[in-house]
Amino acid sequence: MMKHLKRFLIAACLLIVAVMGYFVVGILARPQPEVMVSTQHPTLSRDSCIDCHAPIAAEWRESYHHKGLTGPFWQRINDKGFADLFERLRLPCKSCHAPANVLDLTAEDHPVLRSDAVALGVDCVSCHVSSRGIMGPGRAVDAPHEAHADARFRVPVRAATGLCARCHEERAGVGRVVSAWQRSEFAAVGVGCVDCHMPRIDAPVVTGGEPKRRRSHRFAADKNIEMLKKALNASIVVTEDRKAVVRVINDRVGHDFPAAGTNSLIVKIIAEDESGQILAEKEHRFGTRELIPGYLDFWPFLRVSRIPAGERRDIVLRLPATPGKITAEFSYRDWFAITDKDVLFASMTRNY
Repeated sequence: MMKHLKRFLIAACLLIVAVMGYFVVGILARPQPEVMVSTQHPTLSRDSCIDCHAPIAAEWRESYHHKGLTGPFWQRINDKGFADLFERLRLPCKSCHAPANVLDLTAEDHPVLRSDAVALGVDCVSCHVSSRGIMGPGRAVDAPHEAHADARFRVPVRAATGLCARCHEERAGVGRVVSAWQRSEFAAVGVGCVDCHMPRIDAPVVTGGEPKRRRSHRFAADKNIEMLKKALNASIVVTEDRKAVVRVINDRVGHDFPAAGTNSLIVKIIAEDESGQILAEKEHRFGTRELIPGYLDFWPFLRVSRIPAGERRDIVLRLPATPGKITAEFSYRDWFAITDKDVLFASMTRNY
């Protein structure tokens, strides 16, 4: 018996050493993330873009494109020590949070972290300046500088595949948002990323200018409560055999819900009697979770339960025998490791 136990322990130790060695070698084999100076316009600086296009810049400052490395989410990453760990493991996370010129990338290229003005996050130069010059939907007749028309700024589906995908299609299994969109009905009818995340508004383009029809640069997404409310299509059904079914249908989002990362949609069902006493409850998460708690999202053991576009999910709770009410609460978690910032964004109640 002791002999078999000894062999088992030796085999287990060898397996642990082999697994550790595999990951260490994999980490050491990764090159250091590339850093480059971004291409800028020969006569126009970043500050001149921001000053002249102040109305657009004001919207952008509210966005997580701008707050990619300085906002509260990234601050929590820093506070928990994850940012340092990312760098030690040679993970190019910052390459999408403060990229150099995205327009110069091909479909096979990965974004590169720029060395200049990193604190601005994804800025004007990241998306509108290339080696060919300033790019956009076109040039106004009274514009003080040249601007080259680019279909990626005029056709939503071209923007999705030729611009957004450079960063939002980076992580296999965790961040393939654009390919998820390509499988949806939204893509089939020509509705792209910008239709939802950069809706058309009437606002000035330049400082002191008259309002024009253009796209918002707030880039509202899952950190915006109003966007979460718009994304949610849920209902409560009480069956004849005394079950409460909370049904979530992902038909308002053109990709998985949640979209990517290790974000979670948390659904909590509570059954109370007429006095308000809780008799039964259940919680279910949709998203990407670690099978080994406490590790990070680059660990290979992930359980993905996001809701694909066009599909539905049911959460069932068996009801107590006494009459009462069912409440369904919907919360959103930015990242699985940050549990203190769950946002309750919707709830619904019905009697049974």
